[in-house]
Amino acid sequence: MAKTSLKEATAFLESYSNAVSAIAASVSPAIIRVEATHKGRHGWAEGRMRAGHGSGVVIDAEKGHIMTNFHVTRNSDKVALRLEGGKEAEGDVLGTDPVSDLAVVKAPTDGLKAAALGNSDDLKVGQAVIALGNPGGDRVVVTAGVVSALGIELRGPSGRLMSGLIQTDAQFNPGMSGGALVNARGEVVGINTASIAEAQGINLAIGINTARKIAERLVSGGIERPRLGVAGERVRIYEGLVRHHQLKVTHGITVHGVEEGSGAVAAGIKKGDIIIGLDDHSVQGVDDLHRVLEDYKVGAEVTITAIRDLELLRLKLKLGSDK
Repeated sequence: MAKTSLKEATAFLESYSNAVSAIAASVSPAIIRVEATHKGRHGWAEGRMRAGHGSGVVIDAEKGHIMTNFHVTRNSDKVALRLEGGKEAEGDVLGTDPVSDLAVVKAPTDGLKAAALGNSDDLKVGQAVIALGNPGGDRVVVTAGVVSALGIELRGPSGRLMSGLIQTDAQFNPGMSGGALVNARGEVVGINTASIAEAQGINLAIGINTARKIAERLVSGGIERPRLGVAGERVRIYEGLVRHHQLKVTHGITVHGVEEGSGAVAAGIKKGDIIIGLDDHSVQGVDDLHRVLEDYKVGAEVTITAIRDLELLRLKLKLGSDK
């Protein structure tokens, strides 16, 4: 293999640097600072998130829609915005979703410039990406790296697992949450959501395909997710019961409480039952249950498989709403 000359190496690095600068310049007008006007009750642990202020991405300039993180808005009705050029404005929070850690803000449309949105399903490990944020409101901060991994999970502000996240080594500095992860074409492929410093600088973004769907639902009236109406925790099932019923699972959800008026009450689920399945899906914990429920709509009728004492039960249940 021929040895690369200094001239060739310099030309390559200059080309890369110029590309990053050009991409950053094209996307920067759509990256703004977002600051909650009062504190809410939600937020992730210190060291995992900077809550209450961060960045946002203009996704629709004509409607004034800005996408950011739920933990940035912190349940505020109003947010303070600092747009390109230092212009300040007040924004209305149209909707928030702690499960996905996303929020949509409406800003005055004057002078807004929207970012181009890409397709996060096309991302590949090793692909070059650029992270942008506007933490101080006076300048856009840029870092560069690659897609380190895909399909990552992280527990979000609601306590549920967020799945399908993008991991990158493009560092998310404080205040870059809610900003953009951009591909080599200058398209937004992710919304920056978390930087885990104690894990050697792991940075995670929500795929833009997921974020776009959530944003559409937030703008059109909010998100309604199905629920059983039980409280419980993961528990190991006695080996004897597993053998006796020839179960395919070793764990389930032991029910600690049943919500009054819920579908669980109507179905006859009781405290002490161990839920192990929903229709043909195995359920070995609360996270499994949440993942399965994502494919169902409020009002759907399902069959719950549960263990009560030594008996295996199949109970019909109508899913309620988390609203």
